Amino acid sequence: MSEKINKSQENNYMEAPRIETPPPGPQARAMLATQKETDSNVISYPHMIPLVPDEGLGATVKDVDGNYYIDLSGGVGVLNVGHSHPEVVEAIKLQCEKACHMLDFPSQARMKLTEKLLALVPGGMKGDSRVFLCGPTGSDAVEAGVKLSKIHSGKPGVISFEGGWHGVTGTGLSATGKKGVRSKCMPVMPEVYIEPYAYCYRCRFGLSYPSCDLQCAKFLEHIVRDPDTPATSPGCVLIEPIQGEGGIVVPPDGYLAEVRRICDEYGLIFIMDEIQTGFGRTGAMFASEHWDITPDLLLVSKTMGGGLPLAAVIIRNQFDTWSPGDHVGTFRGNLLSCASGLASIEVIQKNGLVERSKNLGALALDALKDIAKDSKVIGEVRGKGLFMGLEFVKDKASKEPAPEILQKVVTRCFQRGCILWKSGRWNNVGRMMPALVITEQLLMTAIEIFARELKAVEKEL
Repeated sequence: MSEKINKSQENNYMEAPRIETPPPGPQARAMLATQKETDSNVISYPHMIPLVPDEGLGATVKDVDGNYYIDLSGGVGVLNVGHSHPEVVEAIKLQCEKACHMLDFPSQARMKLTEKLLALVPGGMKGDSRVFLCGPTGSDAVEAGVKLSKIHSGKPGVISFEGGWHGVTGTGLSATGKKGVRSKCMPVMPEVYIEPYAYCYRCRFGLSYPSCDLQCAKFLEHIVRDPDTPATSPGCVLIEPIQGEGGIVVPPDGYLAEVRRICDEYGLIFIMDEIQTGFGRTGAMFASEHWDITPDLLLVSKTMGGGLPLAAVIIRNQFDTWSPGDHVGTFRGNLLSCASGLASIEVIQKNGLVERSKNLGALALDALKDIAKDSKVIGEVRGKGLFMGLEFVKDKASKEPAPEILQKVVTRCFQRGCILWKSGRWNNVGRMMPALVITEQLLMTAIEIFARELKAVEKEL
């Protein structure tokens, strides 16, 4: 391994984890109190952990009271190359001195990013795709992708999945399969049909893989094919290759291939939402590559911007049938974000971070599975690459979700200098998705903290 790669991977605060003042410290408490008075009630992250960050470097964070943390949240999918990577910072500075925003007009930063994306796309998309830089966030990519599918197919219906997360605006909210975020906003967009995902730990059909014969996919085909179902006019299938907010749910082999076949057979546009799983997160550049799947539309965002807001729809040429002005937006293709995103992707490529995610993830998953064997409350460990989830249950026989136990572990880990995140349909899945530049030592230290605090919580049960 070259010196340059080593330097990139060591781009972390080596003091982490170190707690000087039990968090939240005095400065953090003061700022949290001010935030409570000035920010809207709708913000949620500080309710999980009372973190007040001051600086970030790689997979580590320093708070305003001088405490150092190992950050396993990865900015919830944004920071694959970590906080403040020097090459990304330099790219932003250089672009800022030239121009920050130029709408849809061609520019070097924009065109270089577009060319890079087209060189990276999975499977049959290579040499047969175009890029639409559609806005700042993943929700924008969902809105644009579904709109294009409606324009192309002439059909209003969208099939999405239980546990799926596609944002909380308009189309994304309608397609998100989580009751809690939809219940106060009804009615949502009509003609969205939310079907069971391949969540083997909690199979909707009470079966086990592989003897189930992928009943979840067969049910999807029934919904599309048969005349007595509510899916009156579906035009596309919107799916995550691995569900993120749904609890790091990894589908079994063969499932996505069946969904792809169903789309082909019944004329549905296959939209792959890789907003959280893209750019090396799962140990492949895109998670769909694990199963050799080619989407029709590929939705990307989060880490594509290198820490700045950026989103895109990558479109196979035959589906790029909308007209100029069919979808507009002021901030799409922002040049600072393009420069930051290009630098981020180049860091991933130059430093072999996709392979690093695969290898470190395998090491971490093995360690977490060993911990789960001795645990009374971890029902399943799952993931690919540095995209890992631990499902907390009250007992392994009933599988009753235990979000309150997970929250205790999250709180204790934070107090010891490790930022763990939550996800899952009941907020009962501990999520580990650190920056891909995390060192092996930091990753294993974080897992040791998790194991120790898990045992402490279990003793109290």
